Amino acid sequence: MTGDNEIHNDLSGQVGGDSNQIGANYGSIWMSSGRSGQRDLDEKQADLLRNLAWQVGAASDRELGTWGIRDQDALPVRWHTAADDLVDHPEKIDGSSEPLPLDGRFTKILDTYEAVPSKRLVILGEAGAGKTVLAHRLILSLLKKREIEHARPVPVLFSLGGWNPSETELPRWLAKQLVQDFPYLGVRDSVTKARQAEVFIERGLILPILDGFDEISERHHSGAIKKIGTLDRPLIVTSRPDEYATAARGIKAVSGAAAIALEPLSLDEARDYLCRTTSKDRAPAWGEVFEHLSVAPTEPVNQDLRTVLSTPLMIVLARTVYNDTAGPKPLDLLDRRRFPTKTAVEEHLLDQYITTVYAHPNTGPGRPSRPNWDPGRARHWLGYLATHLQQRNTHDLTWWHLPATLHRHTRILITTALVVLAVGLFAALMYVLTGGIQIALAVGIGLGVPREPTAGLTVGLTSAVNVGLTAGLTAGLTAGLVNEVRFSGGHTWNPERLRLSLRRRGGQTRARWVTYFKTSTFEFTVGFVTGLVVGLTVAILDVLANGFGSGLAVGLFFGLVFGLTYGCALGGPSIFLAAVGDASDSQATGPWTLLTRDRTVTLIRTATTIVVAAMIPVPFGFGFDPTLGINMAPMRFVLSAWGSWILLARLWLPLTGRLPWRPKRFLEDANDYGVLRTTGAVYQFRHARLRDHLAKHYQT
Repeated sequence: MTGDNEIHNDLSGQVGGDSNQIGANYGSIWMSSGRSGQRDLDEKQADLLRNLAWQVGAASDRELGTWGIRDQDALPVRWHTAADDLVDHPEKIDGSSEPLPLDGRFTKILDTYEAVPSKRLVILGEAGAGKTVLAHRLILSLLKKREIEHARPVPVLFSLGGWNPSETELPRWLAKQLVQDFPYLGVRDSVTKARQAEVFIERGLILPILDGFDEISERHHSGAIKKIGTLDRPLIVTSRPDEYATAARGIKAVSGAAAIALEPLSLDEARDYLCRTTSKDRAPAWGEVFEHLSVAPTEPVNQDLRTVLSTPLMIVLARTVYNDTAGPKPLDLLDRRRFPTKTAVEEHLLDQYITTVYAHPNTGPGRPSRPNWDPGRARHWLGYLATHLQQRNTHDLTWWHLPATLHRHTRILITTALVVLAVGLFAALMYVLTGGIQIALAVGIGLGVPREPTAGLTVGLTSAVNVGLTAGLTAGLTAGLVNEVRFSGGHTWNPERLRLSLRRRGGQTRARWVTYFKTSTFEFTVGFVTGLVVGLTVAILDVLANGFGSGLAVGLFFGLVFGLTYGCALGGPSIFLAAVGDASDSQATGPWTLLTRDRTVTLIRTATTIVVAAMIPVPFGFGFDPTLGINMAPMRFVLSAWGSWILLARLWLPLTGRLPWRPKRFLEDANDYGVLRTTGAVYQFRHARLRDHLAKHYQT
């Protein structure tokens, strides 16, 4: 068809579902691929998506509950449409030439989001303005609507602080984060062999809520905003305004995205909230404070306090410090000598927040009794963890990364010492119990050693010590160095997420065999080299005793036997786990569930190691002897996430005062008290400002 009235349809980007055109459309058209993606799901994928939605909703509900922010007592957070230079061209958002009005308040965030045709929104606000809390409120609203309209994608919060856009494309990073927090999404698709997380991201079944654009390294802001803009699907971004404005004005705003800016709370709103959330007897104390702020607004102390009480974070902290306990008085905040600056007031609230929650813990109905954590010690331990996160430039705190808080020399020394002690003592003991003294006596007689019992005993014990030192030092140094290579490369022994099951689940069998074959190859190499060194050490000792010719033959023989034994004993269990391990368990998401799984898998690996090590020497004429496998158990232990946790986080860090003796319980309680929050399998400090405050306190 030709002519002036011809209608042209130009389409670019990814579009899913049905598209009907009536009349002419101008500008970019953004359509969610969620319906098409949902339609193609099989039953198993639909179950995974439903389970993901439930877990995400439970996490967001818990987050709002911890802060005491429900609809009936929510802070009246308000926003207006952001400045024009922080918003993309209106034609690319809704096809019009006029800016989109998006004014709203906390309980109406879903209405604001739904009013954006492109379903791409940027939420801007100063530190503590309530961006993340607002994102959780939006998640719950979207999930409620998804219960009715099942074709909607699942909203998931991603903390952008760990993303390096120069190294990883955004879709790949999103999939990686999903697998980290929800490991059952790492199961491979039966047809494409792609992980389910990758499938869900590609089909638009996940609505990414990218929290903390400002937490990305400043030098990567330009690259980050470009890559976010090229992600052709609905999304939400939160950021502090200055960092986003610099990137948006230097490059461009996120393509197709509207933007809103959170407003400071007014003095009346802060007063109403603080008086409403305390007892009737204590409400007049806040009334005096706000009366003073109204009567003399130009006084420096009043100006500072007005500014502090304009942010939701500080208001919630003030509520916790002054409303939830009977001691402190709100009027103290007007003391100019104690609080000469705005920063001093904020630091006071952050500090007293820790004191309050630990001095008066919430142990209401349904909560078990808590250890009596001393607030000062708790602040010290939290400061150590906060400093660790600052040094790693991350917000994610995991139990398997805690050993990385130690200096590399300390890690090597502790790991090596444990293995040397355990392996050395056991090897020497077994040498004595299995006839080593008699053999040594015979060798001593052949070398002309006097036949007195004392001399024979000396030779036997010396031989036992040599064997113990040889095996212990070799295994210990190997374990210490292998662990350090992992830590130095920015990695740790990630916890096992397997559920032991002989049941075959479609699409993942081949993938897990490939994964564990790689692990088995690595472990076999480590074990073979360890055994070879042991054999060569035996050869050196034999050369010193019997001459070069005999010693060389013995060394090569023992090197082969020990190398194969150590290699198969360390690498074999991974093949066994590939046969009985199942990574599709949707319950293996919490941090301590992973600890339990890793402990179980480590114990099974150790048992398998003992059996394999006992069987390998049989063809060489040594017979079935489990002692060598038992001797390797300490090495198997430290080469696991659970082993590093026990050795370094449960023993060494508490021994040196950097963590309590019950670190697991301490982290659980910090989460219950609202100091930490959980995101999938990781902990995070409730707010970056709290993390930085604790780190500063610890360092000074």
